[in-house]
Amino acid sequence: MKLMPLLLLTGIFSPIVIAQPACTVTHFETINIEPTREAVKYDQQSQTAEVHHQQPMRCASITFQTSHTLNKVARAMHNEFEAKYADMTTAQSHLIKFSDDALDSGYVQLRRNKPQTVYACFSTSSTPITSIKCKFE
Repeated sequence: MKLMPLLLLTGIFSPIVIAQPACTVTHFETINIEPTREAVKYDQQSQTAEVHHQQPMRCASITFQTSHTLNKVARAMHNEFEAKYADMTTAQSHLIKFSDDALDSGYVQLRRNKPQTVYACFSTSSTPITSIKCKFE
């Protein structure tokens, strides 16, 4: 009988009950930055030139919201978004930019259930982004 209250408490505080995403991406629009340089390899024997194209940088304008209010250092959030590509590979964001209006002395205030937009770049890839998630607590 002494175990019954303990079982009830573990049911209340189970990870399923507590686990709620702190951040949810509600919308994203992909932006592909095409490379400005191309490499040319010239073969003197065959007298042919081969042009090598680099893959585009995959970026996105991301609208997200959080389940609670918090202040975060904007620069510290550079790797807190993850993109999944069509080939099922993933990449973390390495560059993010909030609008100047959203920043206050380098901090961004994330309000509970209030959408926030950020521009983020991930990596170069020949395949497009299919989904994005945010990973911060």
